[in-house]
Amino acid sequence: MTYSVAITEEINKKLCEHLIREDGQEDLCFAFYTPCTGNHRKTAIISNVLVPSKGDRNLHGNVSFNSAFFDKATAFALANNLGICFIHSHPGPGWQSMSIDDILAEEMLAPRVKAVTSLPLVGMTLGNDSTWSARFWTKKAPKTYERNWCESVRIIGKGLKLYYCDQLLKKPVFGEEFSRTISAWGNSKQSHLSRIKVGIVGLGSVGSIVAESLQRTGIQNITLIDFDRIEKKNLDRLLAAGRCDIGKFKVDFQKERLLATGVNPNLKILSVPYSISEQEGLSAALDCDVLFSCVDRPLPRFIMDCISFANFIPIIDGGIDANPKDDMSNIDQARWKAHTTGPERICMQCLGQYKPEDVALEQSGELEDPQYIKNLPLDHFVHRGENVFAFSLSLASMEIQQFLSLALLPRSIYYGPKEMDFNTGNIDFNFENECNLNCAISGLQGKGDDINRAMLSQHLAAEKSRNQFNQKLKNKKHFKENLQARFIKFITAFFS
Repeated sequence: MTYSVAITEEINKKLCEHLIREDGQEDLCFAFYTPCTGNHRKTAIISNVLVPSKGDRNLHGNVSFNSAFFDKATAFALANNLGICFIHSHPGPGWQSMSIDDILAEEMLAPRVKAVTSLPLVGMTLGNDSTWSARFWTKKAPKTYERNWCESVRIIGKGLKLYYCDQLLKKPVFGEEFSRTISAWGNSKQSHLSRIKVGIVGLGSVGSIVAESLQRTGIQNITLIDFDRIEKKNLDRLLAAGRCDIGKFKVDFQKERLLATGVNPNLKILSVPYSISEQEGLSAALDCDVLFSCVDRPLPRFIMDCISFANFIPIIDGGIDANPKDDMSNIDQARWKAHTTGPERICMQCLGQYKPEDVALEQSGELEDPQYIKNLPLDHFVHRGENVFAFSLSLASMEIQQFLSLALLPRSIYYGPKEMDFNTGNIDFNFENECNLNCAISGLQGKGDDINRAMLSQHLAAEKSRNQFNQKLKNKKHFKENLQARFIKFITAFFS
């Protein structure tokens, strides 16, 4: 199991203003977190901060707190069912190690916090250059707590910044094959970009191109999530797929293909043939720092919308709407939009990327009923025309631009949603980038596992896809066994 911490830019600013003092003195505070549990990573989602009042701590070179201040922290944690994070600052820059006094203080707190909250103590240190380091204190035996360093601390808002533990996520070394890429933004930014853990939900026409772009940008850790398999109707839009690939899981096909290029020798790919609404798919998504939403259904969009705000994971979403003229003489209209959603940005629902009533329809299973679909209005999303490869190529490019803007934040400029109008060639950007008042999705901010558990449901189409694949393997195995048995029978009869 690995560990990480996630904070919004707003909370990060509050912490930095309190902890980094003009006099160079160390300072401290408490914060509160909700756990986010993935397949291989636990993340502390920092949602509240408790700064000390007069008399709560003693400033004497190495800062210390009074018992009354800890009592305030435990009372708040108990009342709100939260974990406790102990934070202090150091006068030096970079990822901070721990002094003997630091270790003793957190070892003293760990059992008390565990007894009160049933969650591990999270310790964090802030350098004077705003660099974070963090660790989880987990119980290994009675009265024995082990320090587990976090791989990263993620700051998310208008931009995305990660502070890495170089011992756990080593700085990459790139060869000549990435010299042109690095020349665009330098080694420091490439080191930041390449260690971001990226997930792609949906490996169809857009997702397959996004995956190709990410590996050629030097991303080292990619998770592919999609329960669907390649069909004949996919071949004109699915990157690199051919007739011989029909029947393969899209995630397995893309994983094998990308690794075979050898362009990125440090590339690690996890293929997950499950829906985002299933435990395996959702847990894999929660291990990521960024998710690409390359789906065309309302339910997975709704799920990703919720987990984005609940777990401080930015989602880069996109969609295509293209239709022919009534007489099929030419295309009538085509538009595609890309945007980033998450804390301090607009959610997909407020942006109009899905409707709650369509989510309910998909959850009920009625969108799988051909008769029900037939009776839906002609302007319903299920009747919209499908995209073509050229449009998918453009949308994937816009999504990658959103990702690079989020991570590089060139000249401290960020941009919100963008929409391409194929007929006019214009790119519209005058969209809202903040949620409506009382938005239910943004109200989930920082809720972590409390929301994640509610997102799980049975996905019949995903189960059907996997069952068909398993039956095919079983039939192939039986055929091979029967063939071998008949051959042995023939040989035995021939020599007898």
